[in-house]
Amino acid sequence: MINLPSILTEDTHFYQENKEKLKPYLGRPYISYSSVSSWFDYKDDFIKQKFAGIQLPSGIYALMGNYIGEAIEHGYFAENNPNGFTGQENLDFSRYRKEGAEYEKLIVIDMGGYIIVGFIDIYYIENEVVNVEDMKSGGKDKEKSYSSDDYIQTVLYGYAIEQETGKEPKIGVNFIRREGSHVNPPLKIGKEQFYIPNTYSKERVRTALEKVDKAVHEISELYSTYQKYFK
Repeated sequence: MINLPSILTEDTHFYQENKEKLKPYLGRPYISYSSVSSWFDYKDDFIKQKFAGIQLPSGIYALMGNYIGEAIEHGYFAENNPNGFTGQENLDFSRYRKEGAEYEKLIVIDMGGYIIVGFIDIYYIENEVVNVEDMKSGGKDKEKSYSSDDYIQTVLYGYAIEQETGKEPKIGVNFIRREGSHVNPPLKIGKEQFYIPNTYSKERVRTALEKVDKAVHEISELYSTYQKYFK
């Protein structure tokens, strides 16, 4: 039996906006790509947040990513910019605001004992091609990680869309160069912006699902032990 810290309920923060799609999965454990990534890369923080319920502050780079993502989703920058991000004039909305596109589109992958959930940054159909695009920002050479075979987010989301539409998707990352750093503020949206194509194949889907399943079983085992002694 899979035992995860996150269980889908009507109180789950994204449930009400996606009730029709999520209702069949009520009561099921769920995991997101970001949680899988955190488990492998920042295990201590994952345990603090997901097991112990300790709220950790968001890093400045994550906050900038959210700031850009929300602007693309809505088509404009929020007036509230408490972190003083600059370079808003460099963001070409026409590049990302596609006709008929859906933003933050929910995906669900049923893995039996649990479900994988995620939100596609940009989803659209153009010339009968189904497009699944993620948005990322980063500093010098950061884009290399998004062209690596180790990067599986768009693969997972593409698989969910293939199950939903029956069509093999085109997947990739829209990368926005970030200028400045936490030690050299302010952070600025750079002029350099480009698309990084990702490879979609049955083999990559299998590898991605296996990676998620490995994380889930490791988390489940440790979480069961944690509950035994600390709950």
